Amino acid sequence: MATTLRSKRGFDWILFLVFLCLAGTGLAMVYTTTFNDFSSSMWNISSPFGRQLLWAAASLVVLLFLSGIDWQVWNTLALPLYGVGVILLLALLLFGTEIKGAQSWLRIGSLSLQPSEFVKLTTILLTANLLSSIRIRLNELKSQMIVFGVLALPAFLIILQPDPGSALTFGSLLILSYRKGLSASYYIALIALFLTLVFSFTFGFYLVSSIVFLIGTCTVLNFDRSRYLAMLLVLTLVLVNILTYRYQVVHYSIVLNLVVFLFHLWRFSNNRDLYSKLFLFGNMLLLCIISFSSSYAFSNILKPHQQDRINVWLQPEKCDPRGSLYNLLQSKLAIGSGGFSGKGFLEGTLTKLNYVPEQTTDFIFSSVGEEQGFIGSAALVILFMIMVFRIVNIGERSKHSFVMCFSYGVAGFIFLHFFLNIGMTMGLCPVIGIPLPFISKGGSSLMAFSMMIGIALNMSRER
Repeated sequence: MATTLRSKRGFDWILFLVFLCLAGTGLAMVYTTTFNDFSSSMWNISSPFGRQLLWAAASLVVLLFLSGIDWQVWNTLALPLYGVGVILLLALLLFGTEIKGAQSWLRIGSLSLQPSEFVKLTTILLTANLLSSIRIRLNELKSQMIVFGVLALPAFLIILQPDPGSALTFGSLLILSYRKGLSASYYIALIALFLTLVFSFTFGFYLVSSIVFLIGTCTVLNFDRSRYLAMLLVLTLVLVNILTYRYQVVHYSIVLNLVVFLFHLWRFSNNRDLYSKLFLFGNMLLLCIISFSSSYAFSNILKPHQQDRINVWLQPEKCDPRGSLYNLLQSKLAIGSGGFSGKGFLEGTLTKLNYVPEQTTDFIFSSVGEEQGFIGSAALVILFMIMVFRIVNIGERSKHSFVMCFSYGVAGFIFLHFFLNIGMTMGLCPVIGIPLPFISKGGSSLMAFSMMIGIALNMSRER
């Protein structure tokens, strides 16, 4: 009896209530984005809202069912479930149904499922299983390759559909890897690569190379007074280049950086720091090569519509407001029109008139912003943050490594999804087409995330 009482007290009711709030908000938003004054069949299961309501009810039942299953079952079944998920992704390439240019759905009668949503759960399970094993140590190269292989395989198969947005979300498991001790140097390298690509697409190879060599030169000079003049000259040339954007200036900047760097390497390096500086120089050259390759590919290999997708995010002034930029402009207009308190439920004019494309899925947050305003939008973000915090808290309180790893994996996926989705509706992130968890219309996504919460709720009973 005492054990039963402790188990009931351990159930995370706050997480469950947050789930109900988010799922209820999602139903309300799907209703308002599909509602019109002439509709008399909104509650019919053949309507978008009716189907979403059915999926929500089924997801709640599955969540409650999984919350009663011992979490250790998932540790045991992690590898077989991962294998089933990979098989489903392979089956998509042969038997999948193409919708909006992506072969991402399996049709079973009148039911369409998106396996990539469920593979997120199976990948979390296997990753948690591996990282909780004493045989896997992330400070060893072999273990790193095993874990990265588990993440890369489903992501690669999803890219082939093609659905790069969903594939990108698997990077959220790097949060779990960092928690388990993966070296920070990997994350520094990823940040450097990301910034190099972004600046290369935006400003081109010359400016990026100048900045790379400036950082390298400043690093080896160590801000010594005897070399302050040379460093100041380098910085001045870079600033002039940024302000005037003249290639001939940046040529001089790159050459001067390189000369100062190599002279210092030859004149002032001793045997102790020679290899570290050579390693730094190699990384600088690698970043310059990546910058040149990405700039060349952007200008000469990518098709115009692919260039537009990048420009919509980084250089919207170069895009056609009636073409590639239309979705983002309408989304921003809808969010901004909501003001502080919003126009009210079912009162969104841009929503009613369907001005925002994909307003039931990828851009559903724009409907939240229009009808509920800043208050409703902020409340939604707070709910997501509470959910992420509660899930992480479940893992940190547990004495079992698998529980901790699973919790961080689920929290990472939810955080990256809502961050990217909300960010892309406001132009802060690239438009990559991923749903807002529990809010966007789509049964597969709602069911998969509900299953994650159900397993986490069972783990919350563990003390």
